[in-house]
Amino acid sequence: MRGALVEVSSLFAAKAVAQADPREADRALAQVGLLRDTLADPAKRVMVEQHHALFAALAASERPDIAFHMRTSASMRCEDFGTLGLTMRSAPTLRSSIERLERYARLFNAYSVFGFEERDGQAWWTNSRVATGEGARLSNEAALGTFVALWRDANGDDFTPARVQFMHEPVGSLAPLEAHFRCPVTHGAALDAIVIRCEDLDRPNRVGDRHIWDFLRRHLEQSLGITEEDRIDREVVMHVANTLSEGVPRLEQVARHLGIGSRTLQRRLSELGHSYQSLVDEARREVALRLVAEGRQSLIEVAFLTGFAEQSSFTRAFKRWSGKTPRAFREDAVAAPPGLMERPGAAGSSLRA
Repeated sequence: MRGALVEVSSLFAAKAVAQADPREADRALAQVGLLRDTLADPAKRVMVEQHHALFAALAASERPDIAFHMRTSASMRCEDFGTLGLTMRSAPTLRSSIERLERYARLFNAYSVFGFEERDGQAWWTNSRVATGEGARLSNEAALGTFVALWRDANGDDFTPARVQFMHEPVGSLAPLEAHFRCPVTHGAALDAIVIRCEDLDRPNRVGDRHIWDFLRRHLEQSLGITEEDRIDREVVMHVANTLSEGVPRLEQVARHLGIGSRTLQRRLSELGHSYQSLVDEARREVALRLVAEGRQSLIEVAFLTGFAEQSSFTRAFKRWSGKTPRAFREDAVAAPPGLMERPGAAGSSLRA
């Protein structure tokens, strides 16, 4: 999100430091300007730039077989995430755990854009945030590794995804990733994703209890002061995505569609860490990545469908979103093995309700 300070929970940095050689960890912390005392309290936050810089610094002593981030992921347990983690563990099925995580993952990581979608016998847990540096790429790999660790903690250690894919090229050896995920891992995809077999979604969790789950779910919502219907950022992205071909709607138009005042909409988005423009950008990016990868429309048509009046403006924005020109991105999508460049669902699914 441009124009806003983006932070993530210090939990991730603390876990990463614990998995590194103590001397290398101290060197990395000093290099990025973080103190161990800051990381001791999981309620504290770390600027995402510092978080990424820390991951890059920790990786320096391990290359090419960088593995600290997968060890970090493997160390994660549901209880590390407070009420949210306990709600995931007590959910009756893996599907319920994932749906709960989708709704509240931003409490711990406001930088990434996570989503959950089912189609064609597969379920996709995605992160469509483009990683622009080595530390960000390692962090994205660790994030997906963390989700698998949490699902195993809730559902059983034998849970294994069908496959895992990342947008970026490999940072180090594939061996640590394959050892953690226990499935094929590929790079160069349209978005980061854990692909799950749909039949695994309804596997009962190990200690799932619907009564406890209902109690913790209500407690979570009350403690955060939000309800199931209160994620207005999701509704904004979906509405903008559905109307882009007619031009980018004004904030007042979206507010009217949602039945609230424009100032109220601005305030509620701000409380969730968003600006209206950041969500417009998110909707455009989601639509553009999908349409360019699908290849059904010309690039000029995609520019129009995403609300750009000029092809040059669209090309600059697309390169900012993906690191590639639309033409290069489409060529990579065509050349990739089946499924590698595929992305699930309709635009805006990463923030859907």
